[in-house]
Amino acid sequence: METFDEIEQQVRSIIAEELQIDEQNIHKSSTIEDLGGDSLKALMIISALEARFDINISDEDAVKIKSFPSIIEVVRRLTGK
Repeated sequence: METFDEIEQQVRSIIAEELQIDEQNIHKSSTIEDLGGDSLKALMIISALEARFDINISDEDAVKIKSFPSIIEVVRRLTGK
């Protein structure tokens, strides 16, 4: 069973809410596409991340957000956590 730290769990919760799926379906190797998401859903996830973490995700970073690991990398870098 995978373990998730605080940031990972918050991101997991956001993804589950935006894609309307169970958090248990989100793994550390998941991609947005694997989870049933598309580019519009990715934008909704980005917007929710910005609100939850009080960050501004640039267009350059937004195009990198395709998977759980890439989301975590961007959030950690922008929050310093």
